[in-house]
Amino acid sequence: MSDQNTDGLARAQRRSGGEESIVERRFARVGAPRNALMRVPACMLALAVLAMTAGCVSVGRDGPAMRESSPLRGFAHLVSGEWTTMHSSGQVLRETWRWEPDGRSLRVLGLGGDSDGAPWREEQVFFADDESGAVRIEGSNSYRSGTFKGTVTFGDGTAEAQFVIIQEGVARSLVRRWRFEGEGRFETELLELIVGEGLVPLASWTYTRTHGAAAITPSR
Repeated sequence: MSDQNTDGLARAQRRSGGEESIVERRFARVGAPRNALMRVPACMLALAVLAMTAGCVSVGRDGPAMRESSPLRGFAHLVSGEWTTMHSSGQVLRETWRWEPDGRSLRVLGLGGDSDGAPWREEQVFFADDESGAVRIEGSNSYRSGTFKGTVTFGDGTAEAQFVIIQEGVARSLVRRWRFEGEGRFETELLELIVGEGLVPLASWTYTRTHGAAAITPSR
C-alpha cells in the first residue's frame, strides 16, 4: 500500500456408565427389547452399520457439489491457506477464508496491525439470503467497535460489497472491491461514499496466498 493510501485510511478512520452404541439406540427407537440385539445375526448387524456409514459418506460428498453451485462460489477459491499483505509501515495483515460447517456461508478472519501499528481484528460472514438469494455480508472490526452489514455482487473475476458501517454511533457508507488474479493473488480496494464527492478511495491492498513460510507482498 502506498503512503498516500495509508494516510487516506488513517484519515478516514479518524473521521469515523458407558454410552449405548448407535445400533442399540436405533433398536430402542423402534421399540425393540434390549436383548433383541443379541438375537440379531452378525451379518444383519454388519449391513446396518454399512448402511449408516454409506449415509454419512453421501452427505459428505454433497458438500463440495453444493459449494460449487452456491451463490458464494465467486469467493470459493479463497478457501485454502492464508492470505497476507503488508502496509508500507511494515505491519502485516492476515486473512483466512473458511466454509462454515453448513457449507452455505463463508467466515473471514483478519488479524494483524493497522497502518499506525495498533492491533487489528476483523470478522466477516458472507451468506445467501434464504428468500431473495442475494449475497449478504455482516461483520465487525476492532476500530471504534465497528459493525457493518450490506450486500455483495460478483462480476467476471471481481466482487463488490456495498455496506454501512457503524462506528461509535456514526454511520458511514463504504464500498469494497476485489479483483482476482488467478488462484494465488487478489487486489482489494476500500472506498467511501461521501455526499457531494461521490466514491472516494481510502486504501488498497494486494494479498497473496501462503501455505507456510513465504514472502509477503507489500500493498501499494
